[in-house]
Amino acid sequence: MRSLPILLAALVAAGPALAAKPPPAPPVLPIDAGPDAYRERLATYGDRDRVLNQMEIGARSFWKGDHAASKAALDDAIGQIGAVFGSNPDAAKARQLWYDEGSKTFKGEPYERAMVFLYRGLGYLRDGDFENARAAFRQGQMQDAFAEESQNRADFGLLVFLEAWASHQNGDEDLRDQALEQLKKLRPDYPGIGKDHDTLVLIETGTSPRKLGDGLDHSYFVYRRGKTIAANGAEVIKAGQPIAAYRMEDIYWQASTRGGREVDKILQGKAQFKAGTGAVGSVLADGVSAYNDVAGASTAGAAVGAVAGVFLIVSSSTKPQADTRYWSSLPDAVHVLTFASKGKPPPLSARFLKDGQPAATPETPIACESFETRKHLCLARAY
Repeated sequence: MRSLPILLAALVAAGPALAAKPPPAPPVLPIDAGPDAYRERLATYGDRDRVLNQMEIGARSFWKGDHAASKAALDDAIGQIGAVFGSNPDAAKARQLWYDEGSKTFKGEPYERAMVFLYRGLGYLRDGDFENARAAFRQGQMQDAFAEESQNRADFGLLVFLEAWASHQNGDEDLRDQALEQLKKLRPDYPGIGKDHDTLVLIETGTSPRKLGDGLDHSYFVYRRGKTIAANGAEVIKAGQPIAAYRMEDIYWQASTRGGREVDKILQGKAQFKAGTGAVGSVLADGVSAYNDVAGASTAGAAVGAVAGVFLIVSSSTKPQADTRYWSSLPDAVHVLTFASKGKPPPLSARFLKDGQPAATPETPIACESFETRKHLCLARAY
């Protein structure tokens, strides 16, 4: 027990640090800022914002066509995320201690972590690596499931669709049909993937959901749609004929209806703040368990009482502040269309809509890449 006083003294000394306000979030850069701006931030802010900056570099490089840089940035972000939000027991233990919101290193909200795997999966698709693409889309669904620490809550329809498409491209019809059956529960009006379809058009519209501090001392956060969204729908112009792209995912909806951590919780539009002993309880349990492994079972009771007393004192003076950092280059919505090109896709363009009417955004050529004969990925975006 000689080490217990040392532990208690350290916890008391840590009180002011726990109560200290976190450093302010760096300002959000314009949507058209290039990856280099975030590489500079990566060097400046270090590990605290490492994942956030790699997310920004990964997405912005992807849309600029620098796929090598995109893969490297996303792979680094995935490695950092996996330490806390993987499916192994060690990651599960790490999640139990993941309470310090505003001052912690950024790992992203569930929808952001899901989108890391989505973009990485798209990178695998354009390489013709359909099995790894499917695995990435499944990992993204797992991150969505971690939103509530339950493995049956994933509802990210876009990732389920892309899993089905990767299986379709790989010739795995049974796996495709299983994913489409799951998708039907989430998007019952989606018409499905034709057996002869060989071309995927994926279109992003709008700007990222915004994450804002709210409440006394910004102790919780709320989401708002991105500003100045010029388009929220899209048509694909193919051989002069418009074809409606299916609105597969609303990223704002994914952001604003997910949560599940102990300090900040956004659930169905209601912010909940769990303060005091409730949030500390499981931290104490894990801390005492670890102490018990070292000091022996006979000291556990004393450790619980002493440590709990210190944490009650500390928590009473702590003012948690919500983490308002967010991935600013994500879209507001994603639309998809698949069809059979029977060879090489014809010239395509995207016509953008706002609430069903033509948007001010000009018609944009759709860039297509081919991996093998009759396997094509076509991309476009508008803010």
